[in-house]
Amino acid sequence: MTTKNLTAALEALVDAHSVADVLFDLEAICLEKADHIRANWQDSVTAKNWDKAARVCLAASRKVQV
Repeated sequence: MTTKNLTAALEALVDAHSVADVLFDLEAICLEKADHIRANWQDSVTAKNWDKAARVCLAASRKVQV
């Protein structure tokens, strides 16, 4: 489910930068979340899920042309 505010914010980011740049920054955010979870919660399962999300964002950022 999307919200109008989230959609508008994402559209503004894509317009100001690019889809690839937004995905690349999402990758960095996911990696930071994984590290935070590992360090503060010692939850390796959740951290691995964030690591996977980071890999997916990075792969997508490398493939997208717009």
